[in-house]
Amino acid sequence: MRLDYAPRAIPGLSIGGSGYAGYAGQDQAFGGQKVDVMTQLYEGHLQWKYRGLEVRALGAWGHIDDADILSAAAGETIGSENYGWYTEVGYDVLPLLLRSTTQYLAPFFRYEQYDTIAQAPVGFADDETKDREIWQFGLQYKPIPNVVIKADYRNFSAKKGTVPDDFNLGFGFIF
Repeated sequence: MRLDYAPRAIPGLSIGGSGYAGYAGQDQAFGGQKVDVMTQLYEGHLQWKYRGLEVRALGAWGHIDDADILSAAAGETIGSENYGWYTEVGYDVLPLLLRSTTQYLAPFFRYEQYDTIAQAPVGFADDETKDREIWQFGLQYKPIPNVVIKADYRNFSAKKGTVPDDFNLGFGFIF
């Protein structure tokens, strides 16, 4: 289920959230045990667009029942709880260069943090390499509103161990 709200008093603002709860076991047996694997996922988000400025934020939390049984069957720790969040800011610079353009060119910055094993099941160790933060810098170009070409560099760090940085080039569209 998802709910969004755009208050008229603050143009360009949209806030909302979504949630999911359901059994993901699909009548399968793990380690000789049939489990329900009740899974819950919840998120809240915010977006504000104002005169070329775009601000986004999102936070999510999840819980998985029977993570101990799944971990034993997989041979690795599957978190019984996980979370993540990010905040992003960008600014459309193209109207500063070409006044009447309908195209969009925005440098952006995003900070993100997530931990896929925020809580390890009893009897299993937390893997602190899954507790990460990302500093991301990039540029997005929209030749038309429903098409985007993006390039970004992401700097990763983990609570323990090392994670390689990466460079991404992508293309997206909404139809």
